[in-house]
Amino acid sequence: MTEMRSKTHEEHSWKVDREMSDLSVAYRAIASKVESSDLTLKVLGNRRKKIENFMNDMNQKYEMLVAMMAQINGNRKELKYNQAQSFAPQAVFVGFGSNRVGLPHTNQARKDTRMHTKLPKIDFSYFNGDGPKEWVMKARKYFQLH
Repeated sequence: MTEMRSKTHEEHSWKVDREMSDLSVAYRAIASKVESSDLTLKVLGNRRKKIENFMNDMNQKYEMLVAMMAQINGNRKELKYNQAQSFAPQAVFVGFGSNRVGLPHTNQARKDTRMHTKLPKIDFSYFNGDGPKEWVMKARKYFQLH
């Protein structure tokens, strides 16, 4: 009977040893997964910080661009106002001595020549049967300009 008990006791201890070794292997596998997860979390944390820094830089650049656009818009309005003042009608007095007559004279002709640039001369192209798409594009351009 003692043999039987010792035999069952040995079998039980082997089972416990196998279970312990299985648990040890499982523990090592879990530990390696935890380590790799920690490394992954560190990498992701670093990437998140880089993205946050990048976004902060982009926000600063955006704010600078908005300020520049507002400044350009203000300068453009001021430039338009100055141009409008320079092209405003001016009264010119014609005459000599006491015979001065006030004739409002505008510099409209000068304004027209400054505001328009000379367009390049484009001849109407005749269709010779080759390249219909190109011919249609040239014809459209001709009619847009003339």
